[in-house]
Amino acid sequence: MLEGNLIQLAWGGSVSLLVLLLFSIFSFAVIAERLYTFHQAKRSSRNLAAQALMYIKAGKLHEAASLCEMSQGSPVAVVLLAGLRELREALDQKPYGPSLDRVTEVSKGAMERAAGKEVARLERYLGVLATLGNVSPFVGLFGTVLGIIKAFQAMAETGSGGLGTVSAGIAEALVATAAGLFVAIPAVIAYNAFLGKVRTFTLELENAASEFIDQIQKLRVEGVGFRV
Repeated sequence: MLEGNLIQLAWGGSVSLLVLLLFSIFSFAVIAERLYTFHQAKRSSRNLAAQALMYIKAGKLHEAASLCEMSQGSPVAVVLLAGLRELREALDQKPYGPSLDRVTEVSKGAMERAAGKEVARLERYLGVLATLGNVSPFVGLFGTVLGIIKAFQAMAETGSGGLGTVSAGIAEALVATAAGLFVAIPAVIAYNAFLGKVRTFTLELENAASEFIDQIQKLRVEGVGFRV
C-alpha cells in the first residue's frame, strides 16, 4: 500500500514538472508573438498620425487614405482609415457642399469601433500571461508538497530518521517550486509591460481620432474643399 502511494506521489510530481514545462513553452511563445506585434505596431505607426493629419488639414483625403492603407500593422492607420472611408463615402454621395455634422458623427463612431477592435487585437493573449503568472507558482507548490510527502514516506518506510535521510528528497521536491517561479516571473513582467504598451496605444488612438474630427470641423468652418 505504501509502495503504491509512493508511486502515485512520484507520478504527481512528474506531472507537475511536465505541466510547468508546457506552461513555460506556451508563455515564451506568447511573449515572443506579442513582442513582434507591438514592435510592428510601433514601427508602422511612427509619425503616421502627424503625416495623415497633415494631408487631412490640406483637404487631401485620398493621399491620407493611401498613406494609411500602406501602413500595415498600424493601429493608428486602421482607426484613421475607418474615419476617412466614412467621410469619403459621404462626399461621393453629396459632392456639392455636404453638411458635415452627421458625417463627422458617423466617422467618429467608425473610428471608435475600429479603435476598440485594435485594442482588443493588442490585448490578445495577455489574459493567458496573467493566468500563467498566477497559476504556475501553485502548480510548482503542488509538486513540491508531493515531493516532500514522498520524502517523509520514504523515511517512514526505511525506519530511519534525520535530516540527511530526507534532505535529498526535499531538495528534489523544491525544484518544482523553482520551476513554477521560473514560469511565473517572466509571465507577470511581460503582462505588465504589454499592458502599459496597450494603454499607450489606446491614448494614441484616441488622440488621432480626436484630431481627425477637429481637422474636419476646421476645414468646414474655413470652407476648404476636399480632394477625394
